[in-house]
Parts: sequence; C-alpha cells; structure tokens
Amino acid sequence: MNAMRRIFTLATTVVVASALVAGPAAAKAPKDGFAYVATIDCGSGPMEVGSGADLWSAFVDLDSGKKYKPVAWHVSGDGFAVDELKKGEPKKHAVECSYSDGVATGTVIVKKA
Repeated sequence: MNAMRRIFTLATTVVVASALVAGPAAAKAPKDGFAYVATIDCGSGPMEVGSGADLWSAFVDLDSGKKYKPVAWHVSGDGFAVDELKKGEPKKHAVECSYSDGVATGTVIVKKA
C-alpha cells in the first residue's frame, strides 16, 4: 500500500511540476537558450534567472552567470501548489528566496552551485 501511495504521490508531483515548469514559458520568453525565466530575490535585490525544463535544474543569474541549485519549492498559482523538498540535499548554506515567474509565486530555497 505504501508503494502505491508513493507512486501516486510521485505521479502527482510530476504532473504539478510539469505545470509549474510549463507556466513560465507563457509568462516570459526564454533567453540565452534557457527553457524558462523567473525573478528571485534572496535578500540582496531581485535577479532574473534562467533555468532548464526540470524542476531541479540550476538557476543561472542572467547578469552575472552565477548558478544556484533549488533544493525546495513552496510556490502556488491559479489552481496549483508545489511544496517539494529535494531528498538527501543538506540544508547547510541554503537560503530562502522569493520566486515569481508570472504564473507561480512563493519561495524557493537555493544553494550556490
């Protein structure tokens, strides 16, 4: 029964994550070969970041080129919410950032990659 629950949870997560990842494409046109673009603010002002199509793809600051790994998502939009924590990822040196892509808003916890 636990295995079935985990499979259902994983399938639901994949569907929601796909919706989250698909949303930014409608909000902003991709830049510099990135699949998606969003704005995050980790305390030192907003920065525009690009990322790949995967929920756990690194964010790349479009101005500086610095990379950030998302380790947790707490975002929602019209009709969906994503609360995911990357399993096995240590929280040491992680920082909570606001997140907005025009479709989803909330927070994402990142580490420098």
